[in-house]
Amino acid sequence: MEKQIQAAAGHASGVFADCELGSGFDEEFFLLNFGTRLLTAFTDREILIDIALETLADFSRGKRIAIMSLDESGKTLKVDGAFHQNQSVRPKVSFPVEGTVSGKWVSQKTVGVAPLALEGEVPLPAKGERFGETQCLCLPLVGSSLRAVGLATIEIPADRCYDFFEAQQLRVLSTALAVSLENAKLFSRVIHDSLTNLYTRRFYEIRVEEELAKLKRNSGHLSVILFDLDEFKKVNDSFGHLTGDEVLRQFSALMMNHVRKGSTLVSRYGGEEFILLMPDARVEEALHLAERITSLCAEHDFGDDLRKIRMTVSGGVAFTDYTEAVLPAELFERADQALYEAKHRGRNRVVVWKNKSAPHRI
Repeated sequence: MEKQIQAAAGHASGVFADCELGSGFDEEFFLLNFGTRLLTAFTDREILIDIALETLADFSRGKRIAIMSLDESGKTLKVDGAFHQNQSVRPKVSFPVEGTVSGKWVSQKTVGVAPLALEGEVPLPAKGERFGETQCLCLPLVGSSLRAVGLATIEIPADRCYDFFEAQQLRVLSTALAVSLENAKLFSRVIHDSLTNLYTRRFYEIRVEEELAKLKRNSGHLSVILFDLDEFKKVNDSFGHLTGDEVLRQFSALMMNHVRKGSTLVSRYGGEEFILLMPDARVEEALHLAERITSLCAEHDFGDDLRKIRMTVSGGVAFTDYTEAVLPAELFERADQALYEAKHRGRNRVVVWKNKSAPHRI
C-alpha cells in the first residue's frame, strides 16, 4: 500500500507551485493516518466513500466535495457520493468521460483548479478561464500502476492557496482513496456471485459467524431462510442452461426487491439454493418474508415473449437468540430440516423449524 501511494503521490500540477511552504509535515504519519482510515473500511464501499468525503472535507476545508469513479468500461464517470453542510448524499449523477471537462481531468491525471459548475450538490470543473468567487479543485484518483480510477472534486474559494504540506496531504489522501477503491472493487468481486450478483456462500458463512458471536455479547434474535427452487432441473432439461441461468437471476432480483436493504444478507448458497441471513429478526418476521417471496415466485412469469415459465420455491426458516449457543452448522441444519419438510409436504410452501424431531408450520 505504502509503495503504491508513494509511486502515485507525485501527480500534481502547478496549482500549488506558488504557495508558501509550511512546516512540520511528516509524510510517514500522513501515509499511516490516511491509509489506515481508508483501508480499514475497504471491504465496504459505502463506508469507504463516507470516510473519504469527511476526510477530504476536514483537510481541504472545501464547501462541497464529490467523489466519482469510472465504470468497468472506463467510459462513464459515476458520482459515488457528495458532501455538503456536514452531510453525505448519494446523487444519481453520471456522465461520459469523452467530451467532458471532468473526463479530461481524469485522463490527464494531474491535480489542478478549474472554474466551478454545480450539478445539485456536486462540484464539477467547467470550461473556460473565468473564475468566480469559488473554484473547483480537481484531484484525479490514481491507483496502482498509475491507473486512473476516478476523480475527487472540491469547491474552494477562488483565493484559497494550499501550502506545500496541505497539498501533500491531499495528494496522499487522493492516492490512498484510489488504491482503496480498487481494493473494494476486488473484494466485491470475491464476495459476490458472478451470475446473480448476490453474496457468495463463503461470505454468508463469514457473516453468520459474526452475527452468532454478537448474540453471545448482546441480547437479540437471529433468523435464516433457506430457499430451494422446486424442480429446477426440469427447466435446464427442457429449456437449456441459459434459460435456467435467467431464472436464477430473476428469482434473485425478486428477493432483493423485497428484503430490507442494509440489514438482510441474501446469498446464493449453491445451485438453485439461496439463504437469507436476518440479524435482529424474530421468527415471525422471517416467516412473513419467506411466505411473501414464495407467493411472489409462484405468481411470477420467468419466461419471455415466446414462452411462459412458472416456478415455485420451498423455504425453511430457522432461528435462534441470545439464550442459546448455536454453531453456524447447527443453524443451517435447522433451516435444512425445515426445507426438507416443506418439500416433503408438496413444495411451494414454507416450514419453520421447531426442533430436530418435529419441524412445524406456524
